Amino acid sequence: MKAERQKMIFLNKFYKILKQPLPLHLNIVNIIIASVTFGAFVFFFLIIFKPFGLQVLSDKDLITVTSGYGLVTAGYLTIHSLIIVIILTEKNWTVGKEILNTLIIITMIGLCNYLYHSFYSSQKLIFVDLIEFQAEALAVSILPIILITIFRQNILLKRHIAEAEEINRKANWKSSDDRNDNLVVISAQNPKSDFSCRCSDILFFSALDNYVIIHFTRDSNYLKEVIRTTLKKTKEDLNEYPNFFHCHKSYIVNLDKVIKVSGNAQGLKLHFDNIEEIIPVSRQLTQEFKQFFGIN
Repeated sequence: MKAERQKMIFLNKFYKILKQPLPLHLNIVNIIIASVTFGAFVFFFLIIFKPFGLQVLSDKDLITVTSGYGLVTAGYLTIHSLIIVIILTEKNWTVGKEILNTLIIITMIGLCNYLYHSFYSSQKLIFVDLIEFQAEALAVSILPIILITIFRQNILLKRHIAEAEEINRKANWKSSDDRNDNLVVISAQNPKSDFSCRCSDILFFSALDNYVIIHFTRDSNYLKEVIRTTLKKTKEDLNEYPNFFHCHKSYIVNLDKVIKVSGNAQGLKLHFDNIEEIIPVSRQLTQEFKQFFGIN
């Protein structure tokens, strides 16, 4: 009974770990670099160690065949990563999804290279051999993938929590700027739709396609106003107000209204009083954000 209870406790903890957020480091440049690097690794590995009977090939055929393996690997990894970028967002990316995604990549690269092997060697496809090959690949890789992913998540979590705690210690969230009560005017494409509000009432701005949502308070009520403009144009309208910070491609925040900064494996998060929405700080802007509070 005790062993069963310990097993349930372990499974519950493991499930919670799988649900933890994790960054999704995918953009076109990263995808190309990762795909080319991994493809090149496969090519050189096969050239050097000559597994799968490659040692019987002539030097010319060896280079041709191993180049094919490398191209198949790089090609699939590029297509897979582009699909992930198109259909998924980092907001909901977790440790479990990262592990599953990596296992899918390994499985599909194995399948593609098995089909390529059958093509160049003119061997008949044997389903049982394919299943055995994939099972062996997954059996060997699943534990290292889980451990490496959890380790990476833990390192990032500790780093960003430490950064958030340092910012909270040094930040003074109450503004002393006399311009805090000035009237801010945000220009819309149609001048009749221009938005005006006291600087101290504005919480943050969020982008929505060709629109900007203005999040603000009035008489202690949380309100939203949508105008047709861009976040870039909004940032220009806010140039004289240093308390506004473009923390993410989709957000500009009023740092005077932030009550605390938290951190998870994905990065820093900004919190506002009595509002559930949490605003991320782009990892590319983390250093600039820290410098705002005199932290190098």
